[in-house]
Amino acid sequence: MNKMSTKHLMFLIIAVSIIGLRSYSSIFINYGGRDSGIAAIFACILIYLYLVYLMKLFKRGGNYNFRDIINNSFPKILGKCIIFIFSIALFLSAIESAAIESSSIHTNFFLSTPTWYCLLFILIPGGYILTRDFNSILITTISSVFLVLIGDSMLFLLMAKYLDFSFLLPILGNGFDKNLWICLLLIVCSFSSVAIVLPYLNNIEKDKYLIKYSSLAILICSILVTVSFISIITFFGPERAANIFYPEYVASQRVQIASFLEFGEIFYIFRSVFMWLLKYILSSYGIILLYKDIIKNKKLFIVFYSTIVFIASYLLNKNQFFLFNTLEILQFITGAIYIIIPILCLLVYNFKSKVRKKA
Repeated sequence: MNKMSTKHLMFLIIAVSIIGLRSYSSIFINYGGRDSGIAAIFACILIYLYLVYLMKLFKRGGNYNFRDIINNSFPKILGKCIIFIFSIALFLSAIESAAIESSSIHTNFFLSTPTWYCLLFILIPGGYILTRDFNSILITTISSVFLVLIGDSMLFLLMAKYLDFSFLLPILGNGFDKNLWICLLLIVCSFSSVAIVLPYLNNIEKDKYLIKYSSLAILICSILVTVSFISIITFFGPERAANIFYPEYVASQRVQIASFLEFGEIFYIFRSVFMWLLKYILSSYGIILLYKDIIKNKKLFIVFYSTIVFIASYLLNKNQFFLFNTLEILQFITGAIYIIIPILCLLVYNFKSKVRKKA
């Protein structure tokens, strides 16, 4: 069937939109400092308005096939160029997923294990799942996200006693300065990866509750992101939090019960491995959906595609500082594509549809 409901879409949105914000939160805290949580709240509001507006445009146009919308909105060559640009953003998100997961495994868990070997942990299972049909991907996404949400809830509760909220004071001590605006923009750009789900909207059976469950997904993401930023800042302090590559992992190591059981890392490991894998799969499968008429041999394409991702991710991982500096640039590039292209295409499509109806 390869169909899904609006409730299923909710899990896809959660899978693609927040793992980056939570994994390398030090990038954002480096600019926002103790007020990064406030920037996150405003960014979440903007992304909520963005997604709701997109869904309303989809419903108004009555067409959920994102590729057809682009092709019908612009001349043939221009339409192909726009699809290619959007696919580039999906490809960059896939590279980000592979690079960060392998970097996280290498940096936090197995320092003596080379990053190229860590890359195989995402590319081999990811490549296998990509050869399956959409239902397999959907089941993997729903089950993984559900378990991750349970694990995150438990981890937040276990970390609560280690938080010092005095690190948040004074609130907006420097006002909304330049760095806080950069932090806000970076969070919006990272959060805009929610647009990865757009090629999947054509699989929705009924759109009755589309806006309702999309809004619920953004609400869940907003809570997780805001709580994550605040917990990291109140755990380490803004200066220390801004200088750790993967602060949530370090924080999870302190969790213990009765000075005996130490198992906080398991929650981070589970979330990091599964959520980055899901983002890689959904980004890559989005490209397959956009070019399903051109890709004749799916398995051959996945082998070729995985090889390119492997090379690009390996080069990024040669130096950790280079990787994190590149991530900042990557947020702006993908953010611009994910925000501008969908809105532009849907506005043009709806305008042309209205003109045709009047004619």
